[in-house]
Amino acid sequence: MTHVHGRSFWCKPVGGMLMLALIGCEARPVDSPAVPSGVPFGTFRAVSNPLFGDAGAQPNAWADIDNDGDLDLFVGMRGQLNRMYRNDGASFTDIAAEVGLADPEDTRVAAFGDFDADGHLDLYVGFTLRDGVGNRLYRNTGDGAHFEDVGADLGVDLIGNTRQTSWIDYDSDQDVDLFIAFREQPNRLFRNDGASFTDVSESVGIDDPRKTVGVAWFDADEDGDLDVFVTNQNGDADGMFLNRVTDNGRFHDVAPEWAMDGGPRTEEYGGVGPAITDYDNDGDLDLFVAMYGPDFLYRHDDDHRYVELGRGSVIGQDYHSTSAAWGDVDNDGWLDLFVISYLRDEAEVPDHLFRNVEGHFTDETPAIILERGGSHGVQWADYDGDGDIDLSLANNHPDAGHPLYENLLDDAAARRSIQVWVKDADGHHTLPGAEIRLFASPSGELLGTRLVDTGGGYCSQSVVPVHFGLPEGVSRVDVELTVMSPDGRRMSRRESVPAGSIVELRADPR
Repeated sequence: MTHVHGRSFWCKPVGGMLMLALIGCEARPVDSPAVPSGVPFGTFRAVSNPLFGDAGAQPNAWADIDNDGDLDLFVGMRGQLNRMYRNDGASFTDIAAEVGLADPEDTRVAAFGDFDADGHLDLYVGFTLRDGVGNRLYRNTGDGAHFEDVGADLGVDLIGNTRQTSWIDYDSDQDVDLFIAFREQPNRLFRNDGASFTDVSESVGIDDPRKTVGVAWFDADEDGDLDVFVTNQNGDADGMFLNRVTDNGRFHDVAPEWAMDGGPRTEEYGGVGPAITDYDNDGDLDLFVAMYGPDFLYRHDDDHRYVELGRGSVIGQDYHSTSAAWGDVDNDGWLDLFVISYLRDEAEVPDHLFRNVEGHFTDETPAIILERGGSHGVQWADYDGDGDIDLSLANNHPDAGHPLYENLLDDAAARRSIQVWVKDADGHHTLPGAEIRLFASPSGELLGTRLVDTGGGYCSQSVVPVHFGLPEGVSRVDVELTVMSPDGRRMSRRESVPAGSIVELRADPR
């Protein structure tokens, strides 16, 4: 028996090397007014909190820092103290000063991950070169009550124009390593050796000196380890680095031969924010790239190559985009796409919410988001636990804020979903990059693939459950978890669960 938000559920442990435990067959109650059924696509309302109107927000990331079962929100700021919003059910409280996270520096990076595998989510925070201070690795000393900066002790307090930072297990040794992208110096990869980190950037060939601002880790060639796509600015080509480290090799950039380098471009153009998912529900992972210039959509082809389909389409226009995030807004089983646009001197450059209808996109951006949108951070997360995903934005303009929008799906549609927490055998969050596939039961029809977050939504990494909306008529699904083993094998197992479930998948790839 386990207890979640004061309610009890039976847990079903499953033997074997991949385990599933059912921790809830229905979403928890929502502390908000009832919503009439049949609401239009993309109907949101702003969550009321005067602090959300404060300017200067850049990265934003979700994680359950206090292990109380709901998601808390970190927002990195420019010109104000950073925020750590504790989710109290009906409200959010900023506890950053109380727990030691109220940094005053210009914050560009926020990445949650359990680097010491103790069951408490830690936070890496990155700054700009202008401030001249080292990045900070905050160890969560227990249930979010206090965060202790151990960056200097562990040698990861680098100084620079820090951009996307990711916790990932690049060498498949069952702990999370640390990748840091920089705009003005070579990128860095630190191997987690338990009590310390070792800089392996040069030895594995990942020390890309180009002006990197965005990163996406995923198994691009489906060989059982994590590869990395990097977006570069100021005319620099993008990179697609295949991981050969686990096969006694190095990372190898195949972007030119795979036609993923962005093509020739001038100083004012470049890649910014990549976003990974299976947008067409064919079982493999595709890549959207927010650009200064026309945005790209790379569809994964059968031969492990990628075909660019964005050019000339509604999602491939020049929106001067900074970041993007995939999420199934209406729980119909097809992932929609939010793209943030940015111009330095404008507070509310129009953002875009693209509705995905069986792999085809239409622009259906709600008016409320056009009035108060983002410039940098964008994250989807079910903060209120009702089964649909809500939208968190961050805008660093002096006249803007960091709004949180509640998704107003009716109750029946909101519960037409599955959410999957992915953990290791000890119940810890050490498997970013693991893949979840969903199949209709009993037909076996593939419903799509999702990825445990490895970073995105502008220089952030969240630790949230993997969310699937379900097509109408699907009442039961088979959930399949795929993880990488130390010897490079992709290991999978399926379990059947009812629609509306929140499930916990545990994996031990040894």
